[in-house]
Amino acid sequence: MIVNYLITALRAFKQQKQHFILNVLGLSVGLAAAILVALFAKNELSYDSQQPQAERVYRIAQDYSQLGLGVVPVFNYINGTRALEYSQVEEVFALTMVEFTREAEVDVTVKNQGFKLNDLYGATANIENFIDMETVAGSLSRAMSVPNSIALSSSEAQRIFGRTNVVGETLQHKNGQYTVGAVFTDLPENTHFGFKNLVSVEHDPANTDITSSYVYLRLAPQTDVTALEKTLTEKYYFGDFKGRLSLQLHPLTDLHFTAKSPFEMKVGGAKQVVMICVGLSVLLILIAGFNFINMTVAQSTKRAKEVGVRKALGASKSQLVAQFLSESVLVSLLAMTIACVLVELLLPSFNNLVGRELSIDYASMFSVVVVAVAVTVGLLAGLYPAFFISSFSAKRVLSGDLQRGSTAIWVRKSLLTVQAALAVGLIIASVTLQYQLAHLQNLPLGYETTQRLVVSEVPVKAAFTKAPTSLVKQFAAIEGVEHISVIDTQLTRSINNTLVPTWPNGEQSQSLTPVIGTSYEVVKGLGLTLLAGRDFSREFAGDWSNRVNGVTTIGTIITESVAKQAGYSNVADIIGKTIKDTGRNVEMRVVGVVADVKVGNAQEASSNIMFLLGFTYFNPTSEVILTINPQYLAQIRQDVISVLAKTANVYEPEINLLSDSYRAVLSGDERISKVVLIFTALAVFLTCLGTFGLASFATVRRQKEVAVRKVLGASRLSIVNILAKEFLTLVGVSIAIAYPITYWLVGDWLANFNDRIEQMMWVYGAAALVVAGITWLTVATLAFKAASTRPSLILRYE
Repeated sequence: MIVNYLITALRAFKQQKQHFILNVLGLSVGLAAAILVALFAKNELSYDSQQPQAERVYRIAQDYSQLGLGVVPVFNYINGTRALEYSQVEEVFALTMVEFTREAEVDVTVKNQGFKLNDLYGATANIENFIDMETVAGSLSRAMSVPNSIALSSSEAQRIFGRTNVVGETLQHKNGQYTVGAVFTDLPENTHFGFKNLVSVEHDPANTDITSSYVYLRLAPQTDVTALEKTLTEKYYFGDFKGRLSLQLHPLTDLHFTAKSPFEMKVGGAKQVVMICVGLSVLLILIAGFNFINMTVAQSTKRAKEVGVRKALGASKSQLVAQFLSESVLVSLLAMTIACVLVELLLPSFNNLVGRELSIDYASMFSVVVVAVAVTVGLLAGLYPAFFISSFSAKRVLSGDLQRGSTAIWVRKSLLTVQAALAVGLIIASVTLQYQLAHLQNLPLGYETTQRLVVSEVPVKAAFTKAPTSLVKQFAAIEGVEHISVIDTQLTRSINNTLVPTWPNGEQSQSLTPVIGTSYEVVKGLGLTLLAGRDFSREFAGDWSNRVNGVTTIGTIITESVAKQAGYSNVADIIGKTIKDTGRNVEMRVVGVVADVKVGNAQEASSNIMFLLGFTYFNPTSEVILTINPQYLAQIRQDVISVLAKTANVYEPEINLLSDSYRAVLSGDERISKVVLIFTALAVFLTCLGTFGLASFATVRRQKEVAVRKVLGASRLSIVNILAKEFLTLVGVSIAIAYPITYWLVGDWLANFNDRIEQMMWVYGAAALVVAGITWLTVATLAFKAASTRPSLILRYE
């Protein structure tokens, strides 16, 4: 029986080549998209699930939302260890940002050759209890317990020494040396941990102020996490901050999606991207399935006599259903095979699109799932056609009295309407997304990004000084460098330091105000817009930070938002006034007001910023911003690298154009945009494919009508319009369905942005015209061919 089904299926495929090709093509494209997305989703959802007892590990974060800032993922390690007083906390582990605190040196030499230790963090000795790591050589726990000991990843050991068996080797730095105590394999991609080198760091038990560590807690089973958050918040935050600051415990396995702070070790993923990809791939499979159902039902008249003969010969309905289902499953399996070929061809490009290194293992359970999905799609897509065709009456079919019921027509029209509605909605969403992304990219930042070359992580003492250092002088002497500014903040990342200002009228602010330490001429160097007052200038030496009798006096340039918060609607009126930081005994005299500046991601950053001349809170490194002539860019890079190595012992520095760094901030939104564009194009393609198939069958069914109309004098265009009318009517219904649903969904998505565009009505009209136009052209192409056929070739058989 199975062999008979197979032979019958192959015979049907041969007789209905167009129907077969369209079905295979549609299903293979839909399945290929689904497989790619499944690989991506599987990878994203697997982050940190491999860590020991991952479901019970939480990271401490500080919530500054009520003070005008976001959630910061760092905490003080000593305070973190005090959480062990509570029975719910079993163990504490910490990774410390040594590059930020300079608790360790990142620039080293080996045999007089300089290297930078990439992604260097301090770790506590119990690291292997929290992170699944394989040690190649040495002892990781011992290395993290011994002063001046370091553990290298395999790739870093290979880069620096040219081999991995390097335990006992030394790396020299300006304050001494590191001894390699262990080598570990590189971390897998699917983890939020982002270190490549680990060093032993001593934590001062008396220092409970600096928060530079990622602190992780392993909690006892069945712990009430919310209650513990409240308990820890009450323990650490009291006095002025009581009720305004809080601690949060974030599950380890959720950090990849939920952790969005600029201080993360790695850029996290976006659950939104995964959901969009999954949703669109499901839509593609649905559209491909709709095409399958529509074209199979449309072809039913060509299989009617076969069904009648089989029933007359004693075939039961269940046997016929099994036959037609086996045909649909066979088509689906063939489409799956082609889809796998497409996946292999497209995977490199898809990896580049989503920023991952995905691969498919055909010997794994994943392949079983793919086959199961393909069979399920085949069964579901073939279910209605199988029951529909097998229900034909043998007597009526063999007597030539076959009238397809209204149910089949209703199903065909409904599915085509849904397809067109999906196409309209996706086009609207795609165009709106493009405009929203362009809007974010063009938001006024308040500073210039063009012709600015940023040299990151330069030691403060090498550049952030009142008198130009040797390093700054040598930078200034490089051909093509037009101006030099020094600040203590990465403009495209986030502000590191804040204060609670007391305004000139004596009122204390209810929120934290971000501060940026700068050198002279910051307005000129960053391209700020000066609204009142002046720039920092060497002509006013008293502006530079100076501490006398326990009070620090500083010149400050503030943004327009700060001036208004201080109560000055006319920003010029605050010039010469003093803003105080009473907690640190700092007095800041306002010398200038500039237009608002957005640091970090422009769609989330606040604009109330104070620039402090010659003053930085705890920052061990600075950012040197060079205003350059772009034609000298390549040579300037080389000269900067050489100067840093010779003058400051800084090796392999991070040097980027400010415009490139800001563009990288929006890379996640660009990724979503590209994904939506690609899947939208595929959805429209599959919709056109289905329309083409149905239009071709409709044209053949009505070819006698076309011949008669032509004999009676109808023009080709009128015949084309008559045949296209049915499809355009369905498109009209689909537009009426798509508009309100799309408007609601797109509006809900736009609400996630602080700065957003309004929905554009012309996009809705354009989407409708595009779908209607493509539908008309698809139908018209076939109808025009039918209208061009001589009537005698059709009517002579009657």
